[in-house]
Formats: sequence, structure tokens, C-alpha cells
Amino acid sequence: MKRTKTNLFLILIGGILLCFTTACSTTDKNELFQQKLNSIDSSIQEGSAQKALDSLRALRKKAQVPIHYLSIAKRELQLHSPAEALQSVQTGLKKHPNDPMLKAALTHTLIQEDRIEDAAAAAESLLGTSYTGIGTEALILADKVKQTYRTPVSFWQEGFRLTGEHIFLENAAAVLAHQGDIAQAAALRSRIAKEEALRSPYFWSCLAYDIGNFQPVLNDLVYSLAYTDMAGLPANNPKAFEYARRHLLLAADASAGLGDMEQARGFWQMYIDRYADSSSEVFYNLAMTAPTQDEKAEILIDCISQNPGYYPAVAQYVRAWSAINAAHDQKNPLDEYLQSKDFFSLEMEKNLFVSSAFTLSAEQVLEEAKAADSDDIRFLLEEFRYRYVQPKNYAQGNGEMWKILEAHPHNPLVKSYARWYFASSGDFNACFGIDKTDNHDDDVFYDGVRRAVQGYSTAALKNFAEVENESRYKIPAMVDQAYIYDARNEPDMAIKYFSRAAELLSDNRTKSKMFYEAARIYAERNGMPEAITLLNRALKLDPENHRANVLKQKLIADGSINRNAGLDTFLRIEMNPDTNTGMEAGQNSTAINPR
Repeated sequence: MKRTKTNLFLILIGGILLCFTTACSTTDKNELFQQKLNSIDSSIQEGSAQKALDSLRALRKKAQVPIHYLSIAKRELQLHSPAEALQSVQTGLKKHPNDPMLKAALTHTLIQEDRIEDAAAAAESLLGTSYTGIGTEALILADKVKQTYRTPVSFWQEGFRLTGEHIFLENAAAVLAHQGDIAQAAALRSRIAKEEALRSPYFWSCLAYDIGNFQPVLNDLVYSLAYTDMAGLPANNPKAFEYARRHLLLAADASAGLGDMEQARGFWQMYIDRYADSSSEVFYNLAMTAPTQDEKAEILIDCISQNPGYYPAVAQYVRAWSAINAAHDQKNPLDEYLQSKDFFSLEMEKNLFVSSAFTLSAEQVLEEAKAADSDDIRFLLEEFRYRYVQPKNYAQGNGEMWKILEAHPHNPLVKSYARWYFASSGDFNACFGIDKTDNHDDDVFYDGVRRAVQGYSTAALKNFAEVENESRYKIPAMVDQAYIYDARNEPDMAIKYFSRAAELLSDNRTKSKMFYEAARIYAERNGMPEAITLLNRALKLDPENHRANVLKQKLIADGSINRNAGLDTFLRIEMNPDTNTGMEAGQNSTAINPR
């Protein structure tokens, strides 16, 4: 919670108490009372403090109206006797229990006595009176002492109404946000006049972003940047510079949320231009949203050069480099024939002779990464992926995986990765022989795999349903359920899960496979229109999906269908291994993976 200056309230109470001395009455009793106060004031001026206190104590018995008790209490406070003042106010409240001035004086005096909790309790009755500010002070102090958020929002709002200070409204929003009501917290911003500059633009932008209202984040960025320009040097206003830095990243996230990746890239580039020590995450986001593969490579190299131990950039670079080289190595028979005769097509020349932006080898990048951070096990697993998983070299990979397990027998990430690897290679005995990890969801998922392979489909479905809502296992759990329902001849459920998985997948090839599986089941049930629709979607995503193309041609020709699926292919879907192991290649705090 933001700290609030409290001297404002002391000024208010001072003004209130000063006015007490001017209160006069036309009655003789009040005139006599005032005369006695004047006499006491003379004693105070003469330095006779004890005499004045004794006189005030005696005068307390003759007080009739609230202003009398307040006048006595004011002088007792002046004489540094808050205990006496408290007694005077409490005596007055016994005769006038609903008087707001006496309640305000009680709250103020309790604060002077450092009885903050009692002051906060007394303050509750001040809301809606002219003395709400004093109640707010007491509640703020109580929150500060107890590190709580108990000051009612209405008190903060009243403080803003009385003073116009944004800090009160911001604290009201902070309390609401702490209570989980982000929408109402963000709505408080509307109380600030449009022509009035925001004092804390980043604060309000965070609230707007959290409720999915992205445009205000962009609109308010101008304030954050202006405050840094006004400060000149970071040392002059370090908070303004820090908030502007964060606001730029938030603006990039907001742009991504609005679907404007070009604008998001502009903000990331602005961030790099303004801050020499730009974080690796920003370079990474620029790389992952680059319009071309060459630009992606160039930015990843910049990121790796700046921080060779930044895993997401290393992983993405190595995987992209491997994919490009694998594509270059794949030659169709015609290309091979032409090359044997020293002829090259334009595409072959492009692949063979045009220099790539991937100027660093995967081996070099991995070696430098391991040298930069030798304790990060992810680099060892990334190297394993590069050497054995991507080229599907399972014959050698199995042995190397066991060596890694022996070297790191208690590392949960290694065990999780190994389970995925052995399952992908088809070695389920090895997969099920690995001890449980510290990750409950991971253990549940692979226990489901074990039960499915062993034929306990009902139990397996329960396992997969348990982790279906966990982001890391959501898609594989859906795919596995789909294959199980298909094997159990429950087509409606199989179609449901294949379709749901397809909608969630980002990889077009794998998405295409899921649409094909759903289409195949429709075709088996003579649902030809639905099957054709899904097959068209599959082929649009991946024109090289030959199974989908063959099935479509058969359906168009005569409607015949050959069943070509089942539990034997379950778990063979080409999943990203890192989805199941926490090996995300791109964990960051900006738009690629929002906060």
C-alpha cells in the first residue's frame, strides 16, 4: 500500500480545534466559562503549566456543551497532557455520545497517545461526517502498524474527495485489488478528470491490463515516458524511470493482447533503443515474432551474444538451426539425380548456396551456453534433444539417456524428460521403470499412460481427466483420452476430444492430424459432410497430410473407409517434449507468455 502523508489530518484537526476557541454563546454561563478559559490562557502564557492543568481539570466539571470539552482538551494537548485531554473528551462523549466533533477529537487524541488500534476503532463512526479525514488517518496508521488492508475503501474515496490527491484514490484501488475485485479497482480511475494528468499511470495501467482492457495501457504510456523526460537523469527520479521501463513492456503485452504484433514489436524495439541493458526476454520476444526466419536468427544471435546462458534463446536457435539443416539434407529423387549431373534447380541453389543467417552452429551455441551456466540441466537435455531426439536416433539415444539418469538420479526435470523420451521412442518398460518425480501432475499423467498401455482404460481416463486443466498436460491428456475412447468404440467422446485438442494446438501439422482422426471417425459412422469439412481443414493446415488426402479422395469416390487407427498409435502424436517437462523454450514475462 502506498504511504500517505498524515500531516494533512493534523492540520485539519488543528483548524477544527482552533475554531473551538472562537465559539461563543450569548448565555451567561458560556460567558463565564470563556472568562475562566481566558484566565487559564494567561497562566499558560506565564509558564504556570501545573496551575493551568489544575484549573482545566476543575473547569471540566462546569462544561455543558461539546465545545466546552473540546476547548479544555485543546489546551491540555497544548500543555502536552494527552491523557488529560482524552479524559476531557471521554467525559464529553458520556453527555453527548453522538457528537461528531467529540468523536473526531477522541480519535485524534488516541493517535497522540499512540493508541492506534483504539483510534482506528473510534474512527469507524466518522465516515460521512466532516471529519472523515481524521478517521482515515487513524485507519492508515493502524494498517501501517499491522501490515493490513483494513482501511475501508469509502474512507480512501472520501480523502480523495476532500483533497483531490490521487494517492487516496490509488490506495482505494489497492485495497480493492487486494480483496480480489480488480474490475472495481480499475473503475476508480474514472473519478480522475480527463483533463487531469495521471500521477501514477503505470499503476492504473496494471489494473486495466489485469481485467483485459488493453487500450488504456497504450493511452497512459505517454504519461510514464513524459515523467522520465521531465526528470532528465534516472538519479533525479528513479521510480519514474523504473515505471516507464515496466510500462513499455506492459504496452507491448497490451498490443499483443489486441492482436497488433507489429505495434508490440515497435514497443520492444523502443525498449531496446532506450535502455542499453535491455533484458534478454525483450530480444527473445522480438525474435519469436520476427516476420522472416533470417531476422529471427539475427535477433536470437544478438540475444545469445548478450547472454549466452539464456535458455529460451539457446533452445529456439538450436531447434531452428537443426530444422533448417534437416530440410537441406532431405532431397527428393529428382534433386539427387540433377545434382549427380551437376545441375541445380533454383530451389536447390537457394538451399545449397545462399548463406543462411544462422551463422553460429548448434554445437557452438550449446557449448557456450554450458560454459556460461554449467549448472543448468536444461542445456544438457537440449543437447540430448539435438543429437538424438530431433534426428530420431533412438538406438544411441536410449543409452545416453540412461547415462544422464545415472549422473542425475534425483533431478525431477531429468526424470520427467526421460519418461517422455522413452514413451516417445516406444520403450514403455523404461518409461514406467523411472521413479516418481516431485511433480504430482507429471506422476499422475504418466501413471495414466501406464494404465492405458496395460489395458486399464477406465483408470487411465481418470488420470488424464485429473490433469486435463493443467496447462502443461492439457493437450496430451486430451489426445490420449481421444485415442482411448476411439479404442473403446465411443465415437462421440473420441470426436469431442480430438476436436478440442485440435483447437488448442498451435502446430499446424499436429493440428491437421487431430482433424484427420475426428474426420475418420465421422466417416466410419457415415457422417460424410462432417468428415469432408474436417478433412478440408486438415489439408488446409498441412497439404502434406497424405492420410487426410487419401481418405478425402476415397470419400469423394465411393464413400468407403478403412479403419486405420487405434490404441496402438496412441501417444505417437508428435508432441513437443518440452510441453510435458517444463522445458519451455520461451518462458518470459512479456507478450509471448503474458504476466
